[in-house]
Amino acid sequence: MKRLLLYLSLTVSMFLVSCSSSKKMTTTVKEYNVETMGVGVDGTYLVRVTDYFRTTDERIYLDGLKKDAVHGVIYSGIPAGNGSIKQPALLNKDTSLEGAEEALNNFFEQKLYNNFINSVVNSSKKVVKIQGSKDYKISVILSVNKDELRKYLIDNKIIKPLDYLF
Repeated sequence: MKRLLLYLSLTVSMFLVSCSSSKKMTTTVKEYNVETMGVGVDGTYLVRVTDYFRTTDERIYLDGLKKDAVHGVIYSGIPAGNGSIKQPALLNKDTSLEGAEEALNNFFEQKLYNNFINSVVNSSKKVVKIQGSKDYKISVILSVNKDELRKYLIDNKIIKPLDYLF
């Protein structure tokens, strides 16, 4: 009886620990793939964004892919490829200002990232059903206005202006 009680209490405590949540910033932990497709007109990035969704509803997945593209420009930068050099993230330890995470959470919650997507290449949409899953792997090519995004982040005191180096 003691063993059963001990086993039950250990199981319950492990369950509670595994289900407990820690405070995580939703904007920093995301899984998606951003691939450089080339350089657009001055101040824009042309990128292919790939993510997984449970739906093929275009409104939902396009919004998610736009968010991923802007998130990638802000947090991880754009990788080199297709004749382009690697572009650093707009937000890093050197450029971030105090309170940036909360301001960026609000930025993404209010869907302000839509203002920095110039265009979606409709012919680039690719939807693949994942075998044995309810998920779809969806990718699309987007144009992100990096210069306007940087200006917005500076104006809202999320990142330092470029002249902080001098």
